[in-house]
Amino acid sequence: MSDHVEATIEELKPADASHGGISIRIIGAITIVVAILLAFFAFTLAGQIADVKATAETDEARYVECSDAINDLQDASDYLTTQARMFVVTGDPANMDAYFEELYTTDRRGSAVNLLRTSFSEDLQSSADLLQTALDKSDELAENEFVAMRLAAEYYGVKDAPKAVMKSAPIEGEQNMTPDQKIEAAREIMLGADYVQAKSAISQAVEASSSALLDELNAELEANNALMETLLFQLRISVALLLCVVMVLVLVLLMYVLKPLNHYIKRIEKNEPLEADGSYELRYLATAYNTMYEDNSRRIKQLREFAERDPLTGIANREGYDTFLATHTRNIALLLIDIDNFKEFNKVYGRDTGNAVMVKLANALSTAFRSTDFPCRIESDLFAVIMTDMSENLHDAVSNKIGLVNTMLADDSDDLPLITLSVGAAFSTEGMSDHDIYEAAETALARAVKNGRNCIAFYGEGNVPAAE
Repeated sequence: MSDHVEATIEELKPADASHGGISIRIIGAITIVVAILLAFFAFTLAGQIADVKATAETDEARYVECSDAINDLQDASDYLTTQARMFVVTGDPANMDAYFEELYTTDRRGSAVNLLRTSFSEDLQSSADLLQTALDKSDELAENEFVAMRLAAEYYGVKDAPKAVMKSAPIEGEQNMTPDQKIEAAREIMLGADYVQAKSAISQAVEASSSALLDELNAELEANNALMETLLFQLRISVALLLCVVMVLVLVLLMYVLKPLNHYIKRIEKNEPLEADGSYELRYLATAYNTMYEDNSRRIKQLREFAERDPLTGIANREGYDTFLATHTRNIALLLIDIDNFKEFNKVYGRDTGNAVMVKLANALSTAFRSTDFPCRIESDLFAVIMTDMSENLHDAVSNKIGLVNTMLADDSDDLPLITLSVGAAFSTEGMSDHDIYEAAETALARAVKNGRNCIAFYGEGNVPAAE
């Protein structure tokens, strides 16, 4: 670099007057004019970079808003399910009122679809179409929920039920049913395998919509990245020309442009964020690049989350478990759930049936536990659930959840063999690490297995028979 500068200086030295040549003042004037033109070009590039940055920020904000809307549809669907189930179980009219308040007044589901429809151009509507599919499936499920709530309303003697409930289609043989049979039919509608399968279809459509949204955003961000690379290349050219022409500013360029730019290139090659340095333009470029670097890191993190899913059951795998538990070690309950005698089960019924049973168990865990809890499959037939916001006096809550899971597993409408579960539970205490609570739950599970299986064992206490 220094040899090149010295050679350029020698070339620009004024010629002897007797031989003619270009005056240094002319060279200076030309240098000033070219410097002004190059500076103007550089500032134009900075403005374009600002526009690209603003576009990237707009795309990010739009993605966050649309992603929240997709989650709202899932939350609203789960909320409707909860309220309908609560009404069927308790007969409390407040649950039915809350159900229809969400369905017709709040309408988070419809709002989510409308937002995606208006957020993308006509050629980027796949995410909205998939979310519309989820909404359609949710509406179809609502028809069954109306029927269940009507049967429950008749059983509990609830009057003034909404018209949508009272006009719901009767089920087969309803006229000859006793009140007890009607409420049992309502519970079967809300807790049966068909309902669980329909909920799973809604979740799959929502997940597909989220994936499509990410793909659409990536397409736009890639276009922004290409434009940013073009602008960066043009800026390098302008800096190189400025170095060759403006010899008066050679030292300044070496210190405030070329050196920082070379540093930027090395950090880009190492896939590292840039440290803002050098001229204003380069500092601005570093800020814009770092913003896009952070956006890309977030996208990679999102892709990693997809990698933390168990391909068989669709719930989190061991990597997802480790990631979640690393940030949730306080006020939790860790349940380790083992399918009793699963190796013998596979030998008798075959691996395909064994896989189907594990999928059934995963669906039951996802349905039975709260949306804030974290079910996962951490080994072949070993499952875990991390329950958040828990304390040591909530043993009944754990037992009730496992009881609900057992109820779902006892449903033989899918012709799958019956399985039993051994469960080890441990509550986090002050100073416990993720390793400590796992060992505690593992100790409890070992005691449950040792004492006959098909039960729950709490760390530090005795076994509790599995709730039916």
